[in-house]
Parts: sequence; structure tokens; C-alpha cells
Amino acid sequence: MQKRLYAIWLAVFLLSNGIVCTAYTAELKIEKTLTQADGLASNTVITIFEDSHGTMWFGMTDGLTRYDGERFQTFTTEDGLAQNTIGLIFEDQQGDLWFADGMLSSFLDRGKPMDMSYMAMPLSELAKELDNETPTETEAPAPLRGVSRYDGHAFQVFTTDDGLLRDTVKDMFEDKTGTLWLATFSGVNYYDGEKFYHLIMPGPIGMNILPDWWSQVTAIAEDTAGNFWFGSTAGITYYNTETSHFRYFGVDADFASFEEMAKAGPAYITDLQFDAKENLWMSRERISEESSGICRYDGKELVTFPLSEALPMNSVDHIMQDSKGNLWFTGVKKLPTTVRETEDRTSMVFPEVESGVSVYNGKTFQNFNTDDGLPSNRVWSVFEDSSGKLWFATDAGAAVGVYLPFEK
Repeated sequence: MQKRLYAIWLAVFLLSNGIVCTAYTAELKIEKTLTQADGLASNTVITIFEDSHGTMWFGMTDGLTRYDGERFQTFTTEDGLAQNTIGLIFEDQQGDLWFADGMLSSFLDRGKPMDMSYMAMPLSELAKELDNETPTETEAPAPLRGVSRYDGHAFQVFTTDDGLLRDTVKDMFEDKTGTLWLATFSGVNYYDGEKFYHLIMPGPIGMNILPDWWSQVTAIAEDTAGNFWFGSTAGITYYNTETSHFRYFGVDADFASFEEMAKAGPAYITDLQFDAKENLWMSRERISEESSGICRYDGKELVTFPLSEALPMNSVDHIMQDSKGNLWFTGVKKLPTTVRETEDRTSMVFPEVESGVSVYNGKTFQNFNTDDGLPSNRVWSVFEDSSGKLWFATDAGAAVGVYLPFEK
């Protein structure tokens, strides 16, 4: 009884004096946010990049903005860009900058209602509607798409006319020989500085024609041996650069397996990233309500990370590894699809919850949001500049700050 009373007294003493140990966590300190009012082309920033000269570039929905620390300059299609929505910025070994729509631009309209009224319309009436849809002389021409290259003076646009498999470039990578690899929704291109070539993939189990799911390539990663891993809407393709052999890995709906398969359902891989320990991290869209869109493969075992307070997203868009080895994840939590009916139309609604950004320090996840200073909980991507500052591309501007990990 005396021991119990002593324990109670000790607990009260520690609490009253603030000595009780608490679970300390890392901090995110946002220093400033750049918006359209400061000079950006738009508040919806999709991607951020720093070139080799220390100039910051911001890809947005309404153009591309260059910031040298003092002056903002915006480029659009009127200046030679292939398109105004920029979700991918890349610099090659020659110092030329490349701009494309990128994988993130595919998600811009993801949460918006889709008009489904035509499904209730009789086919005869639908045909009449289609016949009446004649273009007018005042309609603006369709915007040019593809990939833009900037040499510091002017833009040059490359499209399917120049050898691209598709005018939607989702990811880019440059190998040690200076060859550029481009992921498109119709396969993989590589560029030697003069001409675009097509990487011919025979398909799983020697199939002569690659299934459509495998052709929609969304992400590129290179391992330490120099081999490539391509993420697609179907799964993962491994390419051995020395032997020119392929292996195809399908992933089931719950990321329960990582097996070579002849056929596979859609996997919707959005990004690939090797960490400092050579583990392959994969992010995925359209995942279940219980699981996050993240899994890790160590060469033997596939680990799936569940949805949690620290990882509140079940559809991940982007993975970034910082100079300390921390991994950053952006995405949303997708809710069940609903149907909205009014007197005028019927629409499918794809609700989602903005989830901030989550970081993995090698042991645990932690989430940051507007409570931590971010201007918005819709974070599209994360970028680390040469000084170690972190930039967050959000739909309320570009925020910059520092990550302060907890040190024992």
C-alpha cells in the first residue's frame, strides 16, 4: 500500500513539474510561401525544380515560372512551350531543361464530377447530339503537346512527328552515357541527342504484342547495377541493360504478391524510388480504403504500408528522397464514388480528402499539414534545393522550409 501511494505521489510531482517524458517528433518549419501575387503564373503549383545555376522553376496549370531570387518570369505556349500545364521538369547533362506534363498532371481533374447524363439518353438521340457538335470558326486550335527543351534562349518542341511514341511524357531519366529515357503512355522512348528510338518490349512470357496495360509507362528508376525499372498501369517491368532481357512483375489489387505474370490487372503505378539501402519503393493510385498507396520491395519480400494517421493517404502521387535519406510522399485519401442526380444531369462524383505530406525516416512515418504551416493540404510534390531547403508544391502556392528531425 505504501509503494502504491508513493507511486501516485511521484506521478503527481512529475506532472506538476513538467518532467514526464513525452513522445517527441520531428518538425516542419515553413519559412515562406510564394503565390500568384508574388509572381507565379498560378497558385496551383504541380512541380518545383532548381537548375544547375541555382534558378528555381515552377511548373503550374497556367504556365512555367522562372525565379532567380529577385525576378519572376513566366513562359506559356505563346513563348514556345508545348503546353501550359507543366508537371515534369528535368535537366540533362548539357544543362538543357526539359518540360512535359508529367504523371502529376493526370490527377488534376481526379476529384471533379464526371457528367454521365448521356448514359440515360437513347442511342438515336445521342447520335443527333453528336451530329450537331460541329466546330465553330471561333474555336481555339488544340494546344500542342509533347516535350519542350529549353537551351536558355528558346524552346524546341518534340512530338510524335519527331519520333515520340505519345505526346504525353510522364517521366524522364538520363543514364551515364547521356541517353535520355522517356516514359510515355504508349511505351518507352530513348533519345541520343539526335533521334528518338523506341524500346521494343516483347511482353510477358515472350508475347509478341505488349498488352495495353504494360504500354502505359508512368515512372522510370535505375538501380545501382544500371538496370531499369519501369512502372506502368499494369505493374513493374525490369530491363537488364547488359542482356536486353525483360521481366514483368504484376501486382494484385492488395499488393499481396510480386510475381512474374503473363497477364495482370491494372496496378496504376505512379512513381518508383530506390532508397539508400537499395530497396525499391512503389506508389500506386486507386488503392483500397485500408491500405496506403505505398509498398517496398527489398529483392525478396514486398511490404505494404497500411493507412494510418501518419500516412493518411490511400492514393499516392509522388515519392522524393532527400539528401538525408528521408522519403517524402504526397497524395490523397480517396473515398467511395457516389452518384449525384439533379433535374438537368446525372454525374459521378469522386470525393477525396487532401492529406498533406508524409515523411518516412527509416523507422516511422509522420504527417504534416496546414497545422504545421503548409498553405494547403493538397501537396502535389516535394523538392529539395541545393541548400537543403524543402519546397512543397501545393494548390495554394509554393512553400519552402526546413525539416527538423528529432534527435535523442
